[in-house]
Amino acid sequence: MAAKLLQQVKENFFDIRKKEWPDVLMMSLYFFLVIAVFWVLKPMKRGILVNLYQEVPLMVWGISFAGAEVEQLAKVANMFVVYLFVIAFTLLSRKLPRQQMNLVLCTFFASLFVLFSFLVNDPGEPTAWSFYILGDIFNSAMVTFFWAYSNDLFSSDQAKRTYGIVGLGGIIGGIVGSSVVVGFVDQVGRPSLMIASIFPLVIMTAIGYWVHNRTEKKEAEPNEPCAEGKRCNALFEGADIVFKSKYLLTIVGILGLYEMVSNIVDFQLSAVIASEIQGDLEKDAYFGFVGQITSILSLVVQLFFTSFVMKRFGVGVALLFLPVAITFGTIGFLIVPGLLFVTIMSAGDNSLNYSINQSAKETLYTPLSQDAKYKAKAFIDMFVQRFAKVLAVVLNLVVAALVGLGQVHWLSLATLMILIFWIMLVRYAGREFKKKADPEEIPSVNEG
Repeated sequence: MAAKLLQQVKENFFDIRKKEWPDVLMMSLYFFLVIAVFWVLKPMKRGILVNLYQEVPLMVWGISFAGAEVEQLAKVANMFVVYLFVIAFTLLSRKLPRQQMNLVLCTFFASLFVLFSFLVNDPGEPTAWSFYILGDIFNSAMVTFFWAYSNDLFSSDQAKRTYGIVGLGGIIGGIVGSSVVVGFVDQVGRPSLMIASIFPLVIMTAIGYWVHNRTEKKEAEPNEPCAEGKRCNALFEGADIVFKSKYLLTIVGILGLYEMVSNIVDFQLSAVIASEIQGDLEKDAYFGFVGQITSILSLVVQLFFTSFVMKRFGVGVALLFLPVAITFGTIGFLIVPGLLFVTIMSAGDNSLNYSINQSAKETLYTPLSQDAKYKAKAFIDMFVQRFAKVLAVVLNLVVAALVGLGQVHWLSLATLMILIFWIMLVRYAGREFKKKADPEEIPSVNEG
């Protein structure tokens, strides 16, 4: 009986073939390191910016912006900077094999970490803004590259079976990274954490070469030669691929609507923390505490639900978990606004996004072409994501100006309207993925 039970657990949660384990474990470790570094950066970048302007608000054209509102303006600045990274990412994917692309990205960020280790101890306005943007660019570039690499390595069937374990690495990384900030930022300071963040980048570089060298799958060229009359300018290449595919446009809609909802929730969290938590490092620590809760919930969902749901019920059902959960959380925050409930709402949102939703969303790319996996994905994950955040920023600031930061829970009414369209797109994407991932229904899994 015990042996049968263990076999059922293995089939439901760890259905990974023997030859797949090395790649799965290495990619899971890579994701662990990416997210651990991100969660070291995230509480610090938010704490620095919010605290800097909480006591002395930023004045723009005679309008006063407090800490949480300034963070919204920083998200707008991120959109423009990140699009430059979309161009760079596209150019790198044209010219470099994936392991060398990994080396370039890791070296670039390691150099910036060294620079900021001298600046973050006593940050002024230039440091606060540039460090906030650095944290966002790191997350955008490295997470996008990681999933493009993973979608290149694993087939659609493998993704449904293995992404539970691959994504698990990122969730554990979130627990470790946020715990490092909570436990050590007071003791060792920000500069030491910046230097420590360089070592994971070295390991990530080694993993990229190791996985590339051992895989039996011959790497296809990420870029395809430009046909006559085809626009191949790096400014537009990813966008061209996206706008020619109804399926990719659906992914754009899902990601964009989620980012709008998530940014509203994030703004509500920042506004409440800014008003109820006093002190610079205390804000860092509380943001880190929220990250700890998020990561623990993500761990439970990823370990016991992600692979099971994707295998048993499909990608479409897995994608419904997050919008349905946010619907209940949003209604709750409307009724009971305050630090406790906004923390629960934010942790619930991010925990599902980092676990079952991310694994399911990334699986949508597995039946697509190399260009879709690298160039179109870079455009979607970097630019579209930031553009959606800018739309939410405008909404957040307008509502805050009308009702005040103390009444930001009314933004949840807009969230409920967005959720309706999000759920409709998820249902369509689930049906289309099933068609594309079935080799009997399409001529080639590389068709976009």
